[in-house]
Amino acid sequence: MPFQRLPESVQTLYAELLEQTIQAEAETALLKAPQGTFVSKAIKGGTYWYLQRTEGDRRRQHYLGRESPSLLAWIEQVREARSGDDETQRANLSSMLTAGGAATESAPVVKVLSLLAESGVFRMGGVLVGTQAFVAFGNMLGVRFEKQSLRTQDVDVAQDRAIGIALSQEAGTVDVREALTGSGLGFFPVPALDPRRPSTSFKIRGRELRVDFLTPLFGPESDKAIFLPALGVSAHPLRLLDYLIENPAQAVVVGGTGVLVNVPDPARFAFHKLWVSTRRSVSEQTKAVKDLRQGGDLLELLLADRPGDVDRAWEALLARPAVVKSIRSAIRRLPPELGETLSSRLP
Repeated sequence: MPFQRLPESVQTLYAELLEQTIQAEAETALLKAPQGTFVSKAIKGGTYWYLQRTEGDRRRQHYLGRESPSLLAWIEQVREARSGDDETQRANLSSMLTAGGAATESAPVVKVLSLLAESGVFRMGGVLVGTQAFVAFGNMLGVRFEKQSLRTQDVDVAQDRAIGIALSQEAGTVDVREALTGSGLGFFPVPALDPRRPSTSFKIRGRELRVDFLTPLFGPESDKAIFLPALGVSAHPLRLLDYLIENPAQAVVVGGTGVLVNVPDPARFAFHKLWVSTRRSVSEQTKAVKDLRQGGDLLELLLADRPGDVDRAWEALLARPAVVKSIRSAIRRLPPELGETLSSRLP
């Protein structure tokens, strides 16, 4: 197997850390509006919660986050904002998870993800879609994947522009560019090949670590950057990204005090990786191999534990015959037993 099961005790610790980071995120918003009524809104198939209060003649709403069991439980209790001791508790949980075998991120990556989270990227619908998401899937699903499937210094964040605009109307906008370049970490915008076009990537001077912003591509092929007004940054458009980031899930990145992020549905991530592996050029063969491995590892796990997720993710692709054809081609390159299982299962 390409993964090892984490002990039940470690899975319990992860669930506790996730719950605490969700509560901390909501409480941060609540501190700005201590009284009011909780209301929800449906946006593109997802449910988002707000704290609504009256200020003079105006009614304002403060965004709390995407609906989750933990957030709903917290809303019901509406307890007082926690003290600074909670950060220590979360740090202890993170350390216990590391000692128990959970996958962790390096300190520099955790620092960057924390910066993005604190600036509001994930609260505004940003979704972590790169290898860090794959690492997060392992802890989320109770396993640790083999190391050769992991590790990169690229942090890829995607946002559905429509969702971002809808959320910004209630929660305001954020300035990610300023948050990165003004952080003191050494970030600078990576110039585009065409100097007339805006940058969609930021890199730390003297290091490999970089942050790339992505957004779904609709219509004709184009590599023209698209401005994301909710984040104050431009993003590179990619085909099939809308499928990947639809209905994301919340996860906590293990490291520091834990970082609450949005990640794609694991089954959709797996099929997307198989599709991407077929589109890599010869010069990107190493990346294609990693794409295929990550997609295959996830599918093997999901078929064992959550086969219905695989079926639903596949059904969502059937309206895209060209994509389905490419993925079937990638499936034939997976280990024989896994490939045969998938081929016989998928219509």
